[in-house]
Amino acid sequence: MITEKERELGTRFAYINIVATLINFIFLAFVIGPDEIGYNESFGSLLGLVGLAQGLSFLGLIRLSGKLFNAKDNPLLAGAVAVTYGVSIVGLMFSLTPTFIANGFNVRGISADTVTDLSFYLNFTQFLFGALWIANVVRADEGQLPSWGKTVGSIQAYGSAAVLFAFYFGVIGQPVFVPALALFGIVLYPAFIYGMSQAFSNN
Repeated sequence: MITEKERELGTRFAYINIVATLINFIFLAFVIGPDEIGYNESFGSLLGLVGLAQGLSFLGLIRLSGKLFNAKDNPLLAGAVAVTYGVSIVGLMFSLTPTFIANGFNVRGISADTVTDLSFYLNFTQFLFGALWIANVVRADEGQLPSWGKTVGSIQAYGSAAVLFAFYFGVIGQPVFVPALALFGIVLYPAFIYGMSQAFSNN
């Protein structure tokens, strides 16, 4: 049973996650530029903090979704919550690490660029497990989500999983992958998380 305080936290986590996701995208796409790779000396520390907010709010959403959608009586959702939470903790560790390395005093054998690039590709694994979580949230929904949120969640989960598996097996090119990633990650994902905020705020 979810408490009123947990509902309030869930709503806040959802809004923080949406804002952090969009800020991250704006910087990477328009301020830094999509062609730049590695750690950015000018904005790396800022993006690390944004990534930290994004990761922590996502962890909060995952954890509280188990209570909101009664994971105790839904083993598939319980499993998705547990696995996605664990994967996201690993991803969270990479949010601040590149800046610590960049500002390190005696760093050997590893660079901020390397860790930033590794984090970039680790995100795809997180996205895949995030799709698993969203699919099971939608499946467990019993009217908490708005009807449009359930539809958006289904499209986001199965669509992004299909694109990510196509990328994994090397059967999708960059001209298709990049806009598909933007659609599922920057349009549909925040829309679904907004739907989650409505689910938390509705008693």
